[in-house]
Amino acid sequence: VVPRKVNALKSKNAMEQLNPYAPEAKEAEKKRMADKTAVKERKAASKEYNKKHKRGPNTFYKTLMKAFEAKASAKKEEQDAAAEEE
Repeated sequence: VVPRKVNALKSKNAMEQLNPYAPEAKEAEKKRMADKTAVKERKAASKEYNKKHKRGPNTFYKTLMKAFEAKASAKKEEQDAAAEEE
């Protein structure tokens, strides 16, 4: 009688006999997937925060441009005052 063949993909013992590194590889894959899930959650939280707080006048570019607008308006007022004096 010939022993029955075992599918190594379904049997842990058969997989270990064929590939001694299989358990470590499986654990490494689980850890990688857990890290990937954590990264996805962090990105989702960041996206939600940006949607809520980084709209309107709070964006980096708009805040940066406000500084230049203040300087430009001050120069324009000086020029207007000088023009009125003449």
